[in-house]
Amino acid sequence: PVTGEQMAALKTISPAGAAETIDKAHKAFQAWRLVPAPKRGELVRLLGEELRTHKAELGRLVSIEVGKIPSEGLGEV
Repeated sequence: PVTGEQMAALKTISPAGAAETIDKAHKAFQAWRLVPAPKRGELVRLLGEELRTHKAELGRLVSIEVGKIPSEGLGEV
């Protein structure tokens, strides 16, 4: 974040681990394509509801991470 304070610790992965992750994402995309459009729409709508439910917290995190004032962080969400 803008303060230089550590927010989280992330693990690094090997090139093989990255390739495996990419392969899994590709397989997930292929499966997603087979989901009927109305069902995909419903799932995206539910995702939107979750984002709205947690909008204030997400905005706060954006604000902390990039040093924006809280209202700007909220606007990013």
